[in-house]
Amino acid sequence: MKTFLEGFTTYSWLWTKKPEDDLKRFREKEPELEDFEEKLRDFDSKNDQIEEIQSTHQIGALSLKTMGVKETLSTYILQWKMVFSKDIHKQAKNLLSNLADDIKQIRLKIDKDVKDIDSLGSVMLALEEIRKKQSNINFQFKPVSDMYALIENTLEMDRDELDQRKDL
Repeated sequence: MKTFLEGFTTYSWLWTKKPEDDLKRFREKEPELEDFEEKLRDFDSKNDQIEEIQSTHQIGALSLKTMGVKETLSTYILQWKMVFSKDIHKQAKNLLSNLADDIKQIRLKIDKDVKDIDSLGSVMLALEEIRKKQSNINFQFKPVSDMYALIENTLEMDRDELDQRKDL
Protein backbone atom coordinates (compact mmCIF):
# COMPACT_ATOMS: atom_id res chain seq x y z
CA MET A 1 0.00 0.00 0.00
CA LYS A 2 1.25 3.43 -0.87
CA THR A 3 2.06 5.83 1.90
CA PHE A 4 0.28 9.15 2.05
CA LEU A 5 3.13 11.15 0.44
CA GLU A 6 3.74 8.52 -2.26
CA GLY A 7 0.13 9.06 -3.34
CA PHE A 8 0.88 12.71 -4.07
CA THR A 9 4.21 12.03 -5.79
CA THR A 10 2.41 9.92 -8.42
CA TYR A 11 1.22 13.29 -9.75
CA SER A 12 4.73 14.79 -9.96
CA TRP A 13 4.52 14.70 -13.78
CA LEU A 14 2.04 17.59 -13.50
CA TRP A 15 4.75 20.04 -12.49
CA THR A 16 7.92 18.31 -13.74
CA LYS A 17 6.79 18.04 -17.37
CA LYS A 18 5.37 20.66 -19.70
CA PRO A 19 1.95 19.95 -21.19
CA GLU A 20 3.03 21.52 -24.50
CA ASP A 21 5.92 19.04 -24.80
CA ASP A 22 3.61 16.15 -23.98
CA LEU A 23 1.13 17.39 -26.59
CA LYS A 24 3.92 17.55 -29.16
CA ARG A 25 4.91 13.92 -28.44
CA PHE A 26 1.24 12.94 -28.51
CA ARG A 27 0.78 14.69 -31.89
CA GLU A 28 3.80 12.85 -33.35
CA LYS A 29 1.82 9.60 -33.03
CA GLU A 30 -0.82 11.10 -35.37
CA PRO A 31 -3.70 10.55 -32.94
CA GLU A 32 -7.32 10.17 -33.95
CA LEU A 33 -10.12 12.09 -32.26
CA GLU A 34 -10.80 9.01 -30.10
CA ASP A 35 -7.23 9.24 -28.75
CA PHE A 36 -7.83 12.86 -27.74
CA GLU A 37 -11.11 11.85 -26.15
CA GLU A 38 -9.33 9.12 -24.18
CA LYS A 39 -6.65 11.59 -23.08
CA LEU A 40 -9.24 14.12 -21.86
CA ARG A 41 -11.14 11.35 -20.05
CA ASP A 42 -7.86 10.33 -18.41
CA PHE A 43 -7.41 13.89 -17.11
CA ASP A 44 -10.97 13.80 -15.73
CA SER A 45 -10.27 10.43 -14.12
CA LYS A 46 -7.10 11.72 -12.48
CA ASN A 47 -9.00 14.76 -11.22
CA ASP A 48 -11.64 12.43 -9.73
CA GLN A 49 -8.85 10.47 -8.00
CA ILE A 50 -7.52 13.72 -6.56
CA GLU A 51 -10.98 14.63 -5.28
CA GLU A 52 -11.16 11.26 -3.50
CA ILE A 53 -8.09 12.06 -1.39
CA GLN A 54 -9.23 12.69 2.16
CA SER A 55 -9.29 16.31 3.27
CA THR A 56 -7.27 15.48 6.37
CA HIS A 57 -4.70 12.80 7.04
CA GLN A 58 -3.86 11.73 10.57
CA ILE A 59 -0.25 10.78 11.37
CA GLY A 60 -0.12 10.10 15.08
CA ALA A 61 -0.83 13.39 16.82
CA LEU A 62 -0.31 15.31 13.57
CA SER A 63 -3.30 16.14 11.38
CA LEU A 64 -2.47 17.21 7.83
CA LYS A 65 -4.99 19.22 5.82
CA THR A 66 -4.76 18.35 2.14
CA MET A 67 -7.22 20.83 0.63
CA GLY A 68 -4.50 23.18 -0.63
CA VAL A 69 -2.56 20.36 -2.26
CA LYS A 70 -5.72 18.91 -3.79
CA GLU A 71 -6.73 22.29 -5.22
CA THR A 72 -3.25 22.81 -6.67
CA LEU A 73 -3.22 19.35 -8.25
CA SER A 74 -6.68 19.96 -9.72
CA THR A 75 -5.46 23.27 -11.13
CA TYR A 76 -2.50 21.55 -12.77
CA ILE A 77 -4.80 18.87 -14.24
CA LEU A 78 -7.05 21.60 -15.63
CA GLN A 79 -4.05 23.33 -17.22
CA TRP A 80 -3.02 20.09 -18.92
CA LYS A 81 -6.57 19.46 -20.09
CA MET A 82 -6.81 23.01 -21.45
CA VAL A 83 -3.63 22.58 -23.53
CA PHE A 84 -5.04 19.46 -25.19
CA SER A 85 -8.53 20.98 -25.55
CA LYS A 86 -7.15 24.14 -27.16
CA ASP A 87 -5.27 22.01 -29.67
CA ILE A 88 -8.47 20.20 -30.64
CA HIS A 89 -10.26 23.54 -30.73
CA LYS A 90 -7.67 25.03 -33.08
CA GLN A 91 -8.11 22.10 -35.46
CA ALA A 92 -11.92 22.19 -35.22
CA LYS A 93 -12.03 25.95 -35.75
CA ASN A 94 -9.87 25.64 -38.86
CA LEU A 95 -12.11 22.89 -40.31
CA LEU A 96 -15.24 24.85 -39.42
CA SER A 97 -13.88 27.96 -41.09
CA ASN A 98 -13.08 26.02 -44.26
CA LEU A 99 -16.55 24.47 -44.34
CA ALA A 100 -18.20 27.83 -43.70
CA ASP A 101 -16.21 29.36 -46.57
CA ASP A 102 -17.25 26.51 -48.88
CA ILE A 103 -20.89 26.95 -47.92
CA LYS A 104 -20.64 30.71 -48.42
CA GLN A 105 -19.14 30.23 -51.89
CA ILE A 106 -21.90 27.81 -52.89
CA ARG A 107 -24.58 30.16 -51.55
CA LEU A 108 -23.14 33.01 -53.60
CA LYS A 109 -23.35 30.86 -56.71
CA ILE A 110 -26.92 29.75 -56.00
CA ASP A 111 -28.25 33.16 -54.95
CA LYS A 112 -27.38 34.78 -58.28
CA ASP A 113 -30.26 36.36 -60.10
CA VAL A 114 -31.19 34.37 -63.19
CA LYS A 115 -31.47 36.89 -66.00
CA ASP A 116 -30.35 34.91 -69.00
CA ILE A 117 -29.28 31.44 -70.10
CA ASP A 118 -25.65 31.97 -68.94
CA SER A 119 -26.67 32.90 -65.39
CA LEU A 120 -29.07 29.93 -65.33
CA GLY A 121 -26.22 27.70 -66.45
CA SER A 122 -23.96 28.91 -63.62
CA VAL A 123 -26.70 28.26 -61.05
CA MET A 124 -27.28 24.80 -62.51
CA LEU A 125 -23.53 24.09 -62.29
CA ALA A 126 -23.58 25.14 -58.63
CA LEU A 127 -26.49 22.79 -57.97
CA GLU A 128 -24.63 19.99 -59.72
CA GLU A 129 -21.58 20.73 -57.56
CA ILE A 130 -23.76 20.45 -54.44
CA ARG A 131 -25.15 17.11 -55.58
CA LYS A 132 -21.63 15.78 -56.13
CA LYS A 133 -20.55 16.94 -52.69
CA GLN A 134 -23.67 15.59 -50.99
CA SER A 135 -22.16 12.18 -50.34
CA ASN A 136 -19.10 13.73 -48.71
CA ILE A 137 -20.97 16.26 -46.60
CA ASN A 138 -21.43 13.94 -43.62
CA PHE A 139 -17.78 12.94 -43.81
CA GLN A 140 -16.79 16.61 -43.66
CA PHE A 141 -19.28 17.77 -41.02
CA LYS A 142 -19.11 14.85 -38.59
CA PRO A 143 -15.48 15.30 -37.48
CA VAL A 144 -16.05 18.99 -36.84
CA SER A 145 -19.19 18.41 -34.81
CA ASP A 146 -17.48 15.57 -32.89
CA MET A 147 -14.52 17.81 -32.04
CA TYR A 148 -16.79 20.56 -30.78
CA ALA A 149 -18.85 18.07 -28.78
CA LEU A 150 -15.63 16.90 -27.11
CA ILE A 151 -14.51 20.37 -26.01
CA GLU A 152 -17.76 22.27 -25.57
CA ASN A 153 -17.75 21.88 -21.77
CA THR A 154 -14.07 22.79 -21.46
CA LEU A 155 -13.60 25.87 -23.62
CA GLU A 156 -15.60 28.98 -24.40
CA MET A 157 -16.01 29.96 -28.03
CA ASP A 158 -16.49 33.37 -29.56
CA ARG A 159 -19.82 34.50 -31.01
CA ASP A 160 -18.80 34.14 -34.68
CA GLU A 161 -17.62 30.61 -34.11
CA LEU A 162 -20.84 29.67 -32.33
CA ASP A 163 -22.85 31.14 -35.23
CA GLN A 164 -20.78 29.21 -37.79
CA ARG A 165 -21.23 26.04 -35.78
CA LYS A 166 -24.98 26.61 -35.58
CA ASP A 167 -25.14 27.21 -39.34
CA LEU A 168 -23.20 24.02 -39.97
